[in-house]
Amino acid sequence: MSKAPISRRSINIDFKTETDIKNIRKKYLRLGKVKLQKLFKDEYGYFVSQNHISYVIQKHNLYFDPVLAKRIRSKKIKGMGHRKVRINEINPNDCLSLNKPFFFCCDTIVLYLPYGIKRYILTAIEHEKKIAYARCYKNKSSLSAFDFLLRLQALVDGKISAILSDNGSEFAKYFDEACKRFNIIHIFSRVKTPKDNAVDERFNRTIQEEFMETDEYFEPYLTESNLVKANERLTEWLIFYNFKRPHQSLDYRSPFEYYHYKFFEKQKLSPMYPTLTCT
Repeated sequence: MSKAPISRRSINIDFKTETDIKNIRKKYLRLGKVKLQKLFKDEYGYFVSQNHISYVIQKHNLYFDPVLAKRIRSKKIKGMGHRKVRINEINPNDCLSLNKPFFFCCDTIVLYLPYGIKRYILTAIEHEKKIAYARCYKNKSSLSAFDFLLRLQALVDGKISAILSDNGSEFAKYFDEACKRFNIIHIFSRVKTPKDNAVDERFNRTIQEEFMETDEYFEPYLTESNLVKANERLTEWLIFYNFKRPHQSLDYRSPFEYYHYKFFEKQKLSPMYPTLTCT
């Protein structure tokens, strides 16, 4: 015959107290019931027994899981705390306004030179108006991309509304911080989907075919530790590209000619030199 008592003591706890215990336990998963009892009294202003705390912990399985915690930390680090906006999720034209009429597409060209030398050209082109900019760098860090964005922002008088890039490391950290500082919407292409940035991919091909393969001085200048001369050669070609070169997609007008007549009757700013006026 069993000697167990017929009636057993049951724990009576109201819904509010149970909810408060759950909340403070979730906040301090690694603390024991003695410490939680004191913190509970300080935070909620009334007393609960350690037995009630143990009961709620067991009932809702509120125990620290090191494996789950590691997964959550890795996801936060990988995602940098926010979700990326993909180009297939929005219409870029919805980002444009009269004060900020530019939507630029960015990318990086990697150049492999003799003796193991690597150089990088960051490129940007306006999605519709085809106004383009590029600059050479010795590395493709986010600090280089940050410098590139500052120059691009200054050259178009701070009128960038949105910018598209791939998921490269150069377009993270400092570059992303600059986008937030200038209130620029940073849009990303999908992984392994170069067609999402087809406009700048085509511009990269134009740079290589019409400039790099025909300019006999550019590649020797790239081997120098100081890239001033290389960037000067590149800037001269960009002035031709933006002010003189006809574009089929722009009805055989140059980008600034198209921008001048289609958007503003008296556009004066040059994208290469801020002090240069176009006549």
